[in-house]
Amino acid sequence: MKKYLVILSCLTLIFVLSPESIAGVRVQKDYRFTTQQDRNKRIEVYHEYLEKTGIFDESHHKYKTDFKEFQKDENYQENLKHVKHGKELSKSGYRVKGNYYQMADKILANYSVIYDNDPYTEYVYNTFGKLYQVIILTGDDNVLPYYKAVYAFNGYLQKVHFFAVDGYEYIFLANGDLQGVVVDNKLYNQVGRPVKVWLL
Repeated sequence: MKKYLVILSCLTLIFVLSPESIAGVRVQKDYRFTTQQDRNKRIEVYHEYLEKTGIFDESHHKYKTDFKEFQKDENYQENLKHVKHGKELSKSGYRVKGNYYQMADKILANYSVIYDNDPYTEYVYNTFGKLYQVIILTGDDNVLPYYKAVYAFNGYLQKVHFFAVDGYEYIFLANGDLQGVVVDNKLYNQVGRPVKVWLL
């Protein structure tokens, strides 16, 4: 019995003394079932990280010009057939993916076009081939942390999806307020309660 208690004590000590952390954020606990103090600290640290990048202060004018030539997808019918029926694309140089509502069964919300020469930018079109959003990845999506900025078709920032070192996705609105945290494809608010919204 003593032997088991010693082993248990050692394991507990190792766990307490060496939690994974970044900037003072303990990352071994589930966002939903930790203390409010811990949740607030994580949100504060990740918000500060994004603020330092200047993402919330960007001017939309540059993006409005950059997005102009992508306002209409000339191949939208072919691209939709590819998404819906797996039809082969006749043109190369880009790939297409369907974006489905995560809380519904195979309801197509829109689709994305990602060009081979710019793999960090995703042009999101509605089912009529009109530009709906543009998503720009900053960082490497295989290395945490990284973030994706979501812009409206006219260049205005809508949201920032921050993929944090604790393994969760924090969604901040354009004004820097937290919209929620994605855990297991569900959105939770600042106090860890589920929020009923459609996630894309």
